[in-house]
Amino acid sequence: MKKRYWLTGAVVAAGAIMLLLLRPASAPDEYILSGGTILTMDADTPKVEAVSVSHGVITGTGDLQDLQNSHPGLTVIDLHGQTLLPGLIEPHTHPIASALLGAVVDVSGFTYSNRADIMTALEGAGEAMALTPWLIAYGWDPVAVPDLSPPTLVELDRISPERPMIVLTQMMHEAFVNTLALKAAGISMEGEPEDRHGVLRDADGRPTGVLRELDAINAVLGFVPAAADPVVEILLRRQYAAYAKAGYTSIGVTGAVGKHPDPVGLLQRISGDASPLRSFVYLLSEQLDRLPLGGDAEFSIMGAKFWMDGSPFTGGAASDAPYENTELTNERLGIPHSHLAGLAMDGDKFAGEVMRLHRLGYQIAVHVQGERAVDAALSALEAAQSDMPRPNLHHRLEHNALITRDQIRKARELGVSLGFFIDHIYYYGDALPQLFGAGRANRYMPMRWAVDEGLVTTLHGDHPASPIGPLRSLRSATTRLSRSGDTQTAPEQSISTEAALMAMTLNAARQLGQEELIGSLEVGKLADFTVLSGDPMTVEPDIIADLEVTGTWKNGQPVNTGMISWLKPGLVATALWERIMR
Repeated sequence: MKKRYWLTGAVVAAGAIMLLLLRPASAPDEYILSGGTILTMDADTPKVEAVSVSHGVITGTGDLQDLQNSHPGLTVIDLHGQTLLPGLIEPHTHPIASALLGAVVDVSGFTYSNRADIMTALEGAGEAMALTPWLIAYGWDPVAVPDLSPPTLVELDRISPERPMIVLTQMMHEAFVNTLALKAAGISMEGEPEDRHGVLRDADGRPTGVLRELDAINAVLGFVPAAADPVVEILLRRQYAAYAKAGYTSIGVTGAVGKHPDPVGLLQRISGDASPLRSFVYLLSEQLDRLPLGGDAEFSIMGAKFWMDGSPFTGGAASDAPYENTELTNERLGIPHSHLAGLAMDGDKFAGEVMRLHRLGYQIAVHVQGERAVDAALSALEAAQSDMPRPNLHHRLEHNALITRDQIRKARELGVSLGFFIDHIYYYGDALPQLFGAGRANRYMPMRWAVDEGLVTTLHGDHPASPIGPLRSLRSATTRLSRSGDTQTAPEQSISTEAALMAMTLNAARQLGQEELIGSLEVGKLADFTVLSGDPMTVEPDIIADLEVTGTWKNGQPVNTGMISWLKPGLVATALWERIMR
């Protein structure tokens, strides 16, 4: 026992010494930034020579000499030719899920290019230390990995004969489990009707180990023991640092998903002045009515998140026309012949919940991919606005893979903003014609229509569904090129660099209801900045992603994204203590 106390004390002492030796750099309370390109995203003055800051708030923009005259004696911080932007905003992400899945077995198409290597990685993980007693893998992606046929129940039972095992696909709308996981979740191994509640079964009614869509997957994940609370907090703090290192200063948490007893409380606990990010949260159905709306500029609960359909890459997009019948859809993805997906929610139930929450002032964000899902969402939002007009309550449609121009115009009439998951174009552009045919692929993620129609239009990464990479998203929106470079999906839907930057700054702030505080460099707004190695407005669009994020500032101070910022000694000591005492 004495040894245990000694180990814990040593960790705390070592952490205290690290904090003293590795204090992050800071700026004065008042200063002027100049000496580079400054893009304000303010239509009246899009580019200025200098920005002055006092105690975390922008006090002036314009010519350097004018600011020095009006703010005499202030330190001038030299940008050394770099480019200063408003802090980038990620309006749709899932930080807890990203944090946890970043610590499980990686089987993604970002890492592997063939099935054999992925199966080898799974086999090697069978005896490895893990966050929970279950073996969890993430990133299975048959669209990105051409020979990736689904794992069989026999294969998974052989890989993990003594531990329940679940393999999640990249978009998290399909999963594969072994027999121990099925039994742990109480799923009958006897013959039952095929595909009941998302549990796929063979011709004899026995489960195949395939789970399809969120209800079935979440039902099984509910039986996975949670990781220790201090471990989850450490991982989440590391995830926040990763967002900040990529240039983000604010995030919209569109569904606080992730295995934790109090995910919203955890997000709130790590938010505040010392956090590298501002967090704006949308609640899940089970969290509604337990948590009040509102908050402050660091953490705020904005509204609610719903799913009207599923992933385009598992047959879940509720499109008007069936999926194409190709080798990819029918064989590798296992999507039935001429498949037409259903809605994820009953239309009347959804409309009733939207009406109730709209009356209470909730901003509603709805996951939609196919045209029928968009129709259902717009119909419910229109009914709610007709019942109780709230012109300042702007609801959101998320992803919008197959939204039509008429639906975009309807969204504009209702004051609904549109967020586009543009990484579909980059990572899956080569495969889109095989899923939806050339006609629908040629209007997939139609951002240009949304921009031309004057909607509040944003870009997002939906992490962990794609790696964090705002400059990659910026490039994809402007070039529409796939990762291979072989496909340019719907090039007429490309948008300008300025429009793409607007989608990641001021429009993202508008979508989150924060445009009075962040999103542009204007007097009175918070001093959140992203610093780039070059000017994205002047480089060729296809090399935008080659620029580097050289700094992130929040509340007028540089953000420390190093290990010392998230590896808190007290949390480490608590995690070690809990592990020792088990």
